Amino acid sequence: MTKGIPGRYTSFAAAVTVRLAAVSAAAVLYCSCASEPQPPAPTLKAGFGETVITPQTNLPMRGFARSQVSEGVHDDLHARSVAFEGPDGSAAVMISLSLCTVGRDIVKSIRKPVTEATGIPAERIIVSCNHTHAGPSVEKGGEEFRRFLVERASESAITAWNSRFPAKVGSGSATLLDVGRNRRRLLYGGRHPDPEVLVLKVEDATGALRGVLFNYGCHPSTLDWRNRLISEDWPYYAIRDIKAGTADSVWVAFFQGAEGDINAGYSAELSAVGVPMPIRTFDYIEFMGSRMAETVLDLLPSIETDDVPLNVAQGISDYPLRSSFPVSLNEAERNAARTQSKLDALIRSGVDENSRSLDEVRAEVFITGLRQNTARAFYGEKDRPSATPIEQQAVRLGDTVFAAIPGEVFSEIGRRIKNESPAARTFLLGLANGYTGYMPTRNEYTEGAYEVDGSRYSADAEDACVAATTALIRKTGF
Repeated sequence: MTKGIPGRYTSFAAAVTVRLAAVSAAAVLYCSCASEPQPPAPTLKAGFGETVITPQTNLPMRGFARSQVSEGVHDDLHARSVAFEGPDGSAAVMISLSLCTVGRDIVKSIRKPVTEATGIPAERIIVSCNHTHAGPSVEKGGEEFRRFLVERASESAITAWNSRFPAKVGSGSATLLDVGRNRRRLLYGGRHPDPEVLVLKVEDATGALRGVLFNYGCHPSTLDWRNRLISEDWPYYAIRDIKAGTADSVWVAFFQGAEGDINAGYSAELSAVGVPMPIRTFDYIEFMGSRMAETVLDLLPSIETDDVPLNVAQGISDYPLRSSFPVSLNEAERNAARTQSKLDALIRSGVDENSRSLDEVRAEVFITGLRQNTARAFYGEKDRPSATPIEQQAVRLGDTVFAAIPGEVFSEIGRRIKNESPAARTFLLGLANGYTGYMPTRNEYTEGAYEVDGSRYSADAEDACVAATTALIRKTGF
């Protein structure tokens, strides 16, 4: 499926080659002119690591309400890590896993060997997921796969630490409207509330490009539950094309953002009931990935790099959980039974199997069933906690900051954090440090539906997330 490299990518690679040649010539000039002082080496150090975490056997897949087992591999899954060390010895590691989710137990298991090998405190190791729905279920993958995952993910981070070099970094941002859509507002245009692509550029002391990290909020779930091939989804094509436009030796990684209500442009409810959609193909995810790569490659030349200080802050905050549910258990059960009867009657009427009216009623059955299950869990909980502790970190590089956020935070909450952040650019690292579910905005609790009905958080969680995240960012010295 790999296509030829577009001309603009070739031009970018040529520009990099010309620039590196100029740097080499300048280095010779510096050596021949003793009177000209050498520029000081950067005090910041950076390193990269990448390992393949593709299961070695077919496993149950994760994402959507399904139980399908994978039948092959379209493209490999990876653990991609970047390590930073400041001149005072402070350090942080950020890991992106090409998986839907991992639990706190896996996060702790990955951190342990990294800390033992590097001395970096566990709380300064961020483990996040890109949230592909075309990967294995870690929970159902068995002990052998979990050991393999921990070994490969920790190896990625340790390699990053051991390969660190004097580095200069810089960041930039661009707007990309045609990849992610607000799936809860499709009838209103579905515009992404926060269509910002953020890019971190890492160079060595000579000015050679060594790493590219890009950040954006959008589900990599374009391939639906019928797909049985392992894939990173659209980030695979984005990374492929960015490497083609720079150099294959350049480390490139995608870190997921605030994507709770953002996907390629389809209804979550219709997706859940298996409605076929022409958008959900490898051809379309290649289009999405190529558009992302084009945006990143166009932005890279304008990003200036420099030696910057490193500051890290971490903490644990209490996030409020539901203290009430919008319907009683009896009402939830009646609604579920009513919609199921409605579906049965529609099927008996002989309606066209491919009709939108049938799709819509199936989606109703899914939503009322989800609400019924959530109501049963809520009312059946004897010792219901009022809050849950959430671990977060903020990693500052000069005027740029990376902030870990829990689970699947809605894009509008992410935008609020960015607006209140004192940093020039704020990268949000979603699905960080374990999976905690959807975090909708306060307003969406009046609307209900998929992400809201299944959430454990209260409507106050939005404010708690913004407050906790921005407070950590300020603790880095802004």
